[in-house]
Amino acid sequence: MKKILSIFAVAATVGLTGCTETWDGNPVLKTHEGTPTVEILNKPVMQDQEILLTSDNALGNFHMTCSQPDYGYAAVATYKVQCSLTEDFARYEEVPQEFYNCAEINPLNSDIAACIEYLNDVKTEADLPLPAAPLFVRLHCYLDQSPENTSYYSNVVKYKGVGIGGKYLAIWVSDLPTDIYLRGALPLDENWNAIPEYNFVTGKQKDTWELRNVTIPADTQFKIADSSWGAINYGGGDITAGDFQDDAKEQKGNSIPLEYNGGNLTMKADFHGTVIFGLKSGNYYAIFQVTD
Repeated sequence: MKKILSIFAVAATVGLTGCTETWDGNPVLKTHEGTPTVEILNKPVMQDQEILLTSDNALGNFHMTCSQPDYGYAAVATYKVQCSLTEDFARYEEVPQEFYNCAEINPLNSDIAACIEYLNDVKTEADLPLPAAPLFVRLHCYLDQSPENTSYYSNVVKYKGVGIGGKYLAIWVSDLPTDIYLRGALPLDENWNAIPEYNFVTGKQKDTWELRNVTIPADTQFKIADSSWGAINYGGGDITAGDFQDDAKEQKGNSIPLEYNGGNLTMKADFHGTVIFGLKSGNYYAIFQVTD
């Protein structure tokens, strides 16, 4: 019996020692204060070429590679691309797409074009084209689980010249007229025509269109469509007061999915406010935002 007990005691000791050794060998995340600059961004292949961005090559990309900062172990980091017209980055724009593979930092041409246009204060097509000019690029790198103490900037690389060709407006500009209308048996036109009073303008957010200060009485049938009932022709079902969004309370959600060439939308309660028509992940939706 004593021999058996001794064997169990040794096994328990070995088990405890093994756990301790494994714990001591765990990698430790290296953290820091602020956002130091580290040399991690490699020289891009097209750095010394002049690049012209147009609507025809909008889906192409800028290919860059980098190495990971020293986090103490091979962590999954987030990399975001920042662009500036000056090397000191006194003013810069950030590409919205996130990257996670150091070998595939590939921002879309359209996103780079948008950054350049914002930095040049482009508002409309009248401000275009833009001649090729130096573009400075860096990465902002961090770990999602602890961004406040794992943030780095990369070294800056300079593209010789990047320009915007023709009238390629890559940015989203609000309050521009569109070929999108509220069409139906409406107070100002009961014959489903596309009239200026029901014309949507580009919204505050990208891929949104707004029709403001509009009244839709209860039991009105309507759709959101372009002037020719073509690519934009969206309907659905009933809209109740419970579907409204209270702008004053800044409520989120209450978006109504729309169907292409679907049935008429029917307003089941009196509505006055802003109709927001939007596109997200390939699907169109509507928000009925009540205003005073």
